[in-house]
Amino acid sequence: MRSIANILSPNKSLVKRTLKWVVIVNAVLAAAGIVIGGSTEFVARVHGTSFLLVITAASLVSIELGKFRPQLKVLWPIGSGSSLLMGLVVIALIWGAAPPDVLGRPIGTVAVAAVAITYCAIISVIAERATLRAICWIGALVYSCYVWALIWLDFDVMPGRILALLAVLQSACSLLAVIDFIAARRAARDHAVAPHPAAMYCPYCGSAELSTSMGDTKCNACGQSFRLLS
Repeated sequence: MRSIANILSPNKSLVKRTLKWVVIVNAVLAAAGIVIGGSTEFVARVHGTSFLLVITAASLVSIELGKFRPQLKVLWPIGSGSSLLMGLVVIALIWGAAPPDVLGRPIGTVAVAAVAITYCAIISVIAERATLRAICWIGALVYSCYVWALIWLDFDVMPGRILALLAVLQSACSLLAVIDFIAARRAARDHAVAPHPAAMYCPYCGSAELSTSMGDTKCNACGQSFRLLS
């Protein structure tokens, strides 16, 4: 159950600070939308910005939590940078920015990278079995490469069917990862609450006058203490 025990082992202070600032900024935006907002468009932009901040923070936190898997350590900084950049870009678009058309493909590429690496980070946290993690990671890589090819090469070889097939396979792997996570949590919980076996007789004097406290068993006849191994 190594991964379950380490779900929050990465930099918890960074995660807490990120979430704290997201809450503060969202509260300020909500207050501004209520006090200043005279037009529907302004209020929609404020709430859209708030929503984007939450999505970006969720992506960054997911990547931070997934860092304890060393196999993809090269990708984690790329994922964090991509998520942050995409959050800023989409917020700028919400507030009326109009980037040149030449930036469309690079922005789409960064967006795919942000989504794919965030997905890999979530799989890192919830999937116990290494084989299942590898399958999900490889599936995300293949899916991303295919989407990048569509963005940059403009080819039309049954893209709809291939994307649908890849999406079905990726969804199946993701569901297996979720099932694996639930089973691991349940096994960890059952192990934690499993009753300890009770001693019947003292191994030193054979007396049945025993008392148990905090996992230790004490013989009231001879005064010896011992602990049973589960």
